[in-house]
Amino acid sequence: MNKKYKLWNYKYDFAEINFKNWKEVFRDTFRLNTRKVALLSMLFTLEILMTIISKVVMGIAIPMIAGVYTIEISFFIILVIYLCSNYIYASILSIGAIWFRLLLGSEPIGLLSMMISDMTFLTLFAIIFFILKKLILLKTEFKNQIKIFIFLVCLAGLVSMVGSGFISMICNDKFIFNMYYLSNDGSGYWEMLLWVGFGVTLAKYIINIILFISTIKILFILIKQSRA
Repeated sequence: MNKKYKLWNYKYDFAEINFKNWKEVFRDTFRLNTRKVALLSMLFTLEILMTIISKVVMGIAIPMIAGVYTIEISFFIILVIYLCSNYIYASILSIGAIWFRLLLGSEPIGLLSMMISDMTFLTLFAIIFFILKKLILLKTEFKNQIKIFIFLVCLAGLVSMVGSGFISMICNDKFIFNMYYLSNDGSGYWEMLLWVGFGVTLAKYIINIILFISTIKILFILIKQSRA
């Protein structure tokens, strides 16, 4: 039977799932073959490289903000991994890349905070992007599909970064700052740190979304021509 794929040329996008094709969608989404393993390995290596660049170069160019926060520029590779595979594989590789930073001298509390922030963003992004693709991208015929795709990425990214920022604020307030032996003395410094953290979170994801968008047109073409 000839299959009519709505987004990619050779496989189902996960947003195309329904009661009739769910087995094939899961197979297309999660099946690992030699090409997909090689692709994920290459992207993970690129993520590690960008992590090192972000840790060393950005650490020098942009010193720690308020003595606590830094801006990472490697997360957009995780979004590339998500686009090329799925949420599960992107999550696994994201967590692996985060804790790799221990070898670069990062401290575990900061990495725990980063993991919460990144996983919140990735989870919200995957859910919102799935809904937007299913309700908008796959329901309507567009002359320029890539532009609509980019618009949906921006919309999902905007909601996800705000959600991630607030979740990070809550976690900082409830236990992360306490793990650093900080205390709320009523001077306003605690609240200032929370809102600075929120701003840094937004800045981080804005930069990474821009970097991700800059690669989408090429990725869109490569994925459509791929058989990974």
